[in-house]
Amino acid sequence: MHRGEFAILRGRNSAAYDAAGLSYDTKLDLKQALDLPYTPEWFSVPPALPHGQTPKLGTLHPSLVRAVQAAFRATTE
Repeated sequence: MHRGEFAILRGRNSAAYDAAGLSYDTKLDLKQALDLPYTPEWFSVPPALPHGQTPKLGTLHPSLVRAVQAAFRATTE
């Protein structure tokens, strides 16, 4: 993991993974922010359909707050 990054991993914290509404392990880099269009290219229905026929907007689980804060601080150092 590099400075400014944090990950949401199914095997490490299943509650955080489920709250995020993810279908795959995901690493986020706070040094590179992009605006993505809400299109199937970026937000498609996952293969297993865990949330039905529409993509799910997830939330950040409280257990990840410190990791996100540390990643954010690393972007300003």
